[in-house]
Amino acid sequence: MALPDTLAARLIETVKDNDLSGNFVMLGRQRWVGKRRKRSAMLLDEVLAKYLPGTAEKDLQNTDDEYSETFFQKLGFTSVDSLDFSNFENATIIQDLSADLPQTLNQRFDVIYDGGTCEHIFDLPTAYRNIDKMLKPGGVLIGHSPCNNWVNHSFYQINPEMVYGFWEKAMGYEVLHCDLQPLMPMHAYKVVATTNPNITGKRPRLSGKLSDGGIILNYAVRKPLKKLSSGEDVYQTDYQNRWRQAAE
Repeated sequence: MALPDTLAARLIETVKDNDLSGNFVMLGRQRWVGKRRKRSAMLLDEVLAKYLPGTAEKDLQNTDDEYSETFFQKLGFTSVDSLDFSNFENATIIQDLSADLPQTLNQRFDVIYDGGTCEHIFDLPTAYRNIDKMLKPGGVLIGHSPCNNWVNHSFYQINPEMVYGFWEKAMGYEVLHCDLQPLMPMHAYKVVATTNPNITGKRPRLSGKLSDGGIILNYAVRKPLKKLSSGEDVYQTDYQNRWRQAAE
């Protein structure tokens, strides 16, 4: 997994706009890529000037390797961990997200970042429920997941319906934001918003045409302070509406 300038910019916005801090863990150990070229490099410069004035892109890099702990420390987190199935990239926590969690990981983190891990886990429901277990009440999951034009990249391409259907409706999380972010530098500013099916009763609708190339689902959800539901029943909203109408 890697942090190109576009996703780094969106991470800074999410963390600072929502005043996030505390104990942080990234799923997989993210490599720092930083600036690419043209419009995506411009986007990162603009976001740094707004949220981290006086900080240059070079200040966000680890000094002794290619990874991104320094970046997250600069964002203000008091502890920065990485969690992975294997120790091949020297993650600080070795844990299979599709297996039972040890008690030491329960409600341990204020913020979890999925920057491209969960789509590679076949037992995705278990991975998501383990993320819920690891988050403290009021904690936030930030997700950057492949959504469009990523054929054969992973087991899944994750879309907005998952955010609204699973995290909001089934688990009672608050959706802080959910949009579709182009990854190609030339399209960095062409973000497409989505409607909320829990409000409209229909599948998420896009606010505009998606750009060419890979599209990332950029979202953040906040865990409720008190558990609101069992999280066992997950259905798409428009089907639930049809079933209800048929029963009336």
